[in-house]
Amino acid sequence: MCRQLIFLHTDQIFDTKEHMADKEQLRLIRLGVEVWNTWRLENPSIRIDLSGADLSGLELSKIDLNGADLQDVNLDEANLVEAMLTGANLSESSLVEANLTGANLSQVNVSDADLLKVILVQANLTRAHLAKTDFSEADLTETNLTEANLHLANFSGANLGNANFEGSKVREGCFVKAHLVCANLRHADLAQADMTKSNCEGANFERTSLLQVNFQEANLQSLQNATISQLSKAHSLVKAQFDSQVMEALIQKFPHLFH
Repeated sequence: MCRQLIFLHTDQIFDTKEHMADKEQLRLIRLGVEVWNTWRLENPSIRIDLSGADLSGLELSKIDLNGADLQDVNLDEANLVEAMLTGANLSESSLVEANLTGANLSQVNVSDADLLKVILVQANLTRAHLAKTDFSEADLTETNLTEANLHLANFSGANLGNANFEGSKVREGCFVKAHLVCANLRHADLAQADMTKSNCEGANFERTSLLQVNFQEANLQSLQNATISQLSKAHSLVKAQFDSQVMEALIQKFPHLFH
C-alpha cells in the first residue's frame, strides 16, 4: 500500500492513502466468484473500487468486474478466463502470466500496465486504451484489438497470429520478433513501429500506415492487400523477406531501403 505523509505544520500530520481498495468488496471477492457475482446483481449501483489490492493467483473465471476501478491491482497469475471487464480501469496494474482467455475488456484502460506473458487468446479489447502497455511474450492469438489505442505498446516476442488490429493506433509500437501470421492490420496506424525480425506472413496490410516502420529481417511474404507504394514508406527493409515479384519491384524502385 502506497502511503504518503504530508507535513503542513509541525502540529498537523495528514496521512493520505493512494489506491485503497474498499475493504468490504475485497472481503467479498476473496469469497469466490459465485458470491461476488450474486452480490453485484443485488447491488448494481455500487461503485467497485479494488484499486491497489493484491488479487494475485485468485480463481476469478467469469467474474463481473465491468466498470471496476482496478488501478494498480496485482492480478499476476490470476485465472480471469471469460471475465467481464468492460470499461474497467486497469492502469498501472500487473497481470503477469494471468489467463484472460475469452475475456471481455472492451473500452478498458490498461495503460502503463504489465502484461508480460499474459494469455489473451480470443479476448475482446475493442477500443481499449493500451498505451505503453507491456505485452512481451504474451499470447494474443485471435484477439480483437479493433480501434484500440496501442501507442508505444510493447509486443516483443508476442504471439499475435490472426489478431485483429483493424483501425488501431500502434504508432511507435514494438513488435520485435512478434508472430503476426495472418493478422488483420487493415487501416491500422503503424507509423514508426519497430517490426524487426517479426513474422507477418499472410497479414492483411490494406491501407495500413507503414510510415518509417522498421522491417529489418522481417518475414513479409504472402502479404494481403499491401502495395509497393505503402512498403516504400518504410524506414528499412534490410534483409526483409518478400515474394519474388514484390522484392524485385521494391529493389528496382527503392533500392535505398535495402541498405
